Amino acid sequence: MRRIAAAGGRNFRLAPSVRAGLEKLPVEIVERPVREADGSVPAEVSEADILVSGGAVIDEALLGQLSKVRFLVRPYVGYDDIDVDAVTRRGIVFANVPDAFIEEVANHTMALILGCNRKLLPTDAFMRRGAWSGGAPNREASRPIRRLSALTLGFIGFGNIARLVLERARPFGFRFIAADPFVSEEAASAFGATLLPIEQVLAESDIVSLHVFLNAETRHLINASRLALMKRDAYLVNTSRGPVVDEKALIDALQNGRIAGAGLDVFEVEPVAADNPLLKMPNVLLTSHIASYSEEGDVAHQARTLEIISHVVDGHLPERKVVINKDLYDSLAKQVQGAAV
Repeated sequence: MRRIAAAGGRNFRLAPSVRAGLEKLPVEIVERPVREADGSVPAEVSEADILVSGGAVIDEALLGQLSKVRFLVRPYVGYDDIDVDAVTRRGIVFANVPDAFIEEVANHTMALILGCNRKLLPTDAFMRRGAWSGGAPNREASRPIRRLSALTLGFIGFGNIARLVLERARPFGFRFIAADPFVSEEAASAFGATLLPIEQVLAESDIVSLHVFLNAETRHLINASRLALMKRDAYLVNTSRGPVVDEKALIDALQNGRIAGAGLDVFEVEPVAADNPLLKMPNVLLTSHIASYSEEGDVAHQARTLEIISHVVDGHLPERKVVINKDLYDSLAKQVQGAAV
């Protein structure tokens, strides 16, 4: 019987529907923190065959204490706290759940884009404080609003979510440009976007939307020097990961009018501290890391997580498209094919 350890931070548990589905399979389920107070890994976890890791750092020190794990699952999209190279060196196939709620993130990104452009936050505040009823001109808090068909929407990262955002934005008439070292000019062009260097995307865009994974190369990808490339009337929208942006540099750029504003769902430190200057800026539209959330999306995400794990419990390799360390996967797949001949 295979053992599945759901072991993350102290509050991590399998979603009820995932646990209920796994309980129908020939598995033993262990739910507990991945580390004890002294940093050691509990025996129930170290001897598991499958590790479902929620919000825990998976590094060389922890991996050295895992005696049997051959499949690691991060039941979300992000995995910046997992040392993928170390996981791969130990022959552990690593997968995330990248495709269950991309629709929600794309919709939320589009909401932030439209909300920033239409000045919804300052206009709402203008109404609520009675300025309009008090005689102020109705456009006082809303200028300038730009016609979207006159604007350029730039994407930093042009993967699945960015492409869904583009499809939602297409009817508004934007010009689309993108920067992504892993995407060809032909692939971007097929979606109607022109592939450019990141500096050019920042300089030419009226709205910049971020869609990159967080890793060593993308941490503070948007820093002071790159923010300085943006138009003074441009907006930055981030629904990817908070540390992709140097938040201190962003705050400085906003306070000094070097960019017009921002729409942010993610932050360097979460939850956001009560004294964070972003909370007091009328030109910053903020949401609480909820871009991936919808009731239907939660159901789909749990079903997808169960599907990925169950496939491995049944003795198969997971789908290649959800695997992060694909070179290891391909090597194992060849071995499996060779054994079947």
